[in-house]
Amino acid sequence: MDRFGTVGDPGRYARGWAARSLGAFTLIELIAAIIVLAMLAGVAVSRYFDHRQRALSSSESATVRAVRSGIQQYISDTAVHGWPQRPSRLDASPASSTDASDFFSVVLSEATTRGWRKGATVHTYIGPTGATYTYDPSTGALSLTEAAPAGSGAMPAPTGIASYTNAGSWIAGGAGSPALGPGVTVGSGYTLIDGVIELTDSSTSFTEAARRTVIMGQSISAGSFTLNLDTRLTNYDNQLNYWQVYLVKPGTQLTLSGNALRWGTAPPGAKLVTRDYAPPEKSNGQWHTYSNTFTVSDADAAEYSQIVVMMAGSRFPGQTLSWQNVSITKP
Repeated sequence: MDRFGTVGDPGRYARGWAARSLGAFTLIELIAAIIVLAMLAGVAVSRYFDHRQRALSSSESATVRAVRSGIQQYISDTAVHGWPQRPSRLDASPASSTDASDFFSVVLSEATTRGWRKGATVHTYIGPTGATYTYDPSTGALSLTEAAPAGSGAMPAPTGIASYTNAGSWIAGGAGSPALGPGVTVGSGYTLIDGVIELTDSSTSFTEAARRTVIMGQSISAGSFTLNLDTRLTNYDNQLNYWQVYLVKPGTQLTLSGNALRWGTAPPGAKLVTRDYAPPEKSNGQWHTYSNTFTVSDADAAEYSQIVVMMAGSRFPGQTLSWQNVSITKP
């Protein structure tokens, strides 16, 4: 008998004990590992498809914004020759085409059209997320006519500005002030043409008093947001062009002309959360797209009632200042 209390070959006991212990432990560990790997694989697959759908949606939204900008640029270019015209078609591709290489070629020199296809007509397009867009040559509008299927992970498509009310000022929640919402704008000295807000007031001097403002907004909630917009101006050196996002309380008044909403300032009852402007190299009369992110805290969501983007600018006679495709989205 040895010190282990066994008789005979002590190695035989040790080998048997090790084999039994190793076999039982390995089986349990293997089962646990399989379960963990299966769970991780499920999470990885889910995240892969989620990221893929978001990438498709982002690409689709960028293409739609670019096409809408291209349409407006086409109209502006033809207006230079004395008679503004809208494209009769956006490309020469036939209905039901799956070859996207020529899509939108009338208004874009190049575009990300991978995954796009034509619908039942030459004016109908189906994006990578499955959303359907229809071009109306009589108005020059590219509109979302059928949303992406449920569960596609698509983000809201960019929308044109749907309405405009001319007013000298606006009061949050005021009985005489229009309720703001996506595509619903209020401003001073602008006009709405085919989803584009054009500044019509002009000045013969580069002054603060020449500033004119248009606003759009929505209800507030906590979280991260992205402001997207397109703008164009003729000359950075003698035009104002900038935008700011405010959080506003009920009763806050925004004066929409003159110097009340200066760069970097907020009126009483409002909080400035982000701002930006078109730089000199992009003040060439062409459309350019901008994106700004900002965050609303839980405390701010409780204190303020609305998110409002103000877009301000000025122009001399013969110059252009315009806004389109303005949206505030929450990823």
